Amino acid sequence: MPEKLKFFDIKEKKPFETDKYEVVVKETKRGKIRIAFAVSPFTGKKVARILGPVKEEKK
Repeated sequence: MPEKLKFFDIKEKKPFETDKYEVVVKETKRGKIRIAFAVSPFTGKKVARILGPVKEEKK
């Protein structure tokens, strides 16, 4: 079972917690980062939370 994460709905200005989210790895100029996406229970819009950089394994 995934852990609960806190998200913030900017339109409603309210935080919420959920364990129903999707984690995506995005490539940026500084490296790869993990971003979690969830659907807000207040507005039904998709909201995001940055989880941090992807830890690369040393070879």
